[in-house]
Amino acid sequence: MQLLRPFRAFFALVLLLAVASLVLDHINGRFWLSDFRVYYNAADNLRHGLPVYNEVFGEDTGLYKYAPVVLYFFLPYTWLPFSIAGAIHCLLTGVLAAACFPVIEHNLARFLPAPPKAGLRALLGLLCIAVLLVRELHLGNINMGLILLAVLGTDRLIAGQRKAAGILWGLVWLIKPYLLLMLVPLVIRKEWRVLRTAGATMAAGVVLPWLAQGPGTGLALTLDWLTSMRYHTRVMFSPDKLGSMLHTCTGLGPSTAVDIGFILLAGALLAWLSLYNKRVGENAAREAMDRSVELWLAMAMVPNLVVTDQQHFMFALPLVMLILASLFIRRQPLVLAGFLFAMLLYGTRSTDLWGVDLENRLLGWGVLGSGNILLIAVAWHTWRKLRATAGTH
Repeated sequence: MQLLRPFRAFFALVLLLAVASLVLDHINGRFWLSDFRVYYNAADNLRHGLPVYNEVFGEDTGLYKYAPVVLYFFLPYTWLPFSIAGAIHCLLTGVLAAACFPVIEHNLARFLPAPPKAGLRALLGLLCIAVLLVRELHLGNINMGLILLAVLGTDRLIAGQRKAAGILWGLVWLIKPYLLLMLVPLVIRKEWRVLRTAGATMAAGVVLPWLAQGPGTGLALTLDWLTSMRYHTRVMFSPDKLGSMLHTCTGLGPSTAVDIGFILLAGALLAWLSLYNKRVGENAAREAMDRSVELWLAMAMVPNLVVTDQQHFMFALPLVMLILASLFIRRQPLVLAGFLFAMLLYGTRSTDLWGVDLENRLLGWGVLGSGNILLIAVAWHTWRKLRATAGTH
């Protein structure tokens, strides 16, 4: 409870933001919750024995593409009218968003010398992701839940609770398989207990629909899921993916080979970083920092590597909070300048701020992806500086 005390005003503010988003969408006739509508309708179809995959729910791109087991979390909603279920989901998203900040703060406190003003830093972190979070609330997606599970997993790993970490990450990877990039530092560090537990969790998630719906239906749902994931990568486009950004700058690509090349490069960099940190580990605080940053970097890299939506760039939230903590510990004008410029690109791509024409131009330039890359670079520099003093206080 002592950890939560600095965040009480912050929690109220996040809840107010969720309520304001809900009310404004209703007033403006924009209470669409397009992503939540997909989950809601797909779960309703599952409950009534109707097709789940290859069905358009709402918009043209409103296809359900996640594991069948995910729908079990949405089944309770289907006994409620969509408007009520959507309102509950929007408020729940606000709760999950608020919960991410004290968990990250708890993780930071394991290796940093008590950064001051936790509530203020949380507010600044919220401002950094505000545009992305408002979009998340408007669409009704589940990314804040994924971020919370991922940062809880990191915190449990650093606390030595490897089975808990494996269960949490197993859930994350089952829902968003492209976050399996986080496997790289875990494999390098031979975290076999974590990986076995995560694998068992994922296997249980795949098997559960076979038991609940029957083997035939369960197998069909699993095959349809795999097909839907392949289809999604072919028909969707992300200007913030490194392959797309390379095409915008040079005219080369985009191509599957280029995308795979960038993924392999990212994996190699993470492997090198983990090997280096493992070799020069030194003290407990530095090891806790290294292990956290390795996993947070893997999370943050993913939206630049795969076809994904704008709000998935919130996966960089732990790095945002790491940089803010460092800036509150000591003055760093160059880091501050780099961070502010990164946030200008990362946190302001909105039609409400720039208008439709300019925002579309920024979209085409891949400014969000560029901002994320710069943010990762600033976080890398910050980690190197902090590492020199970790464990000496």
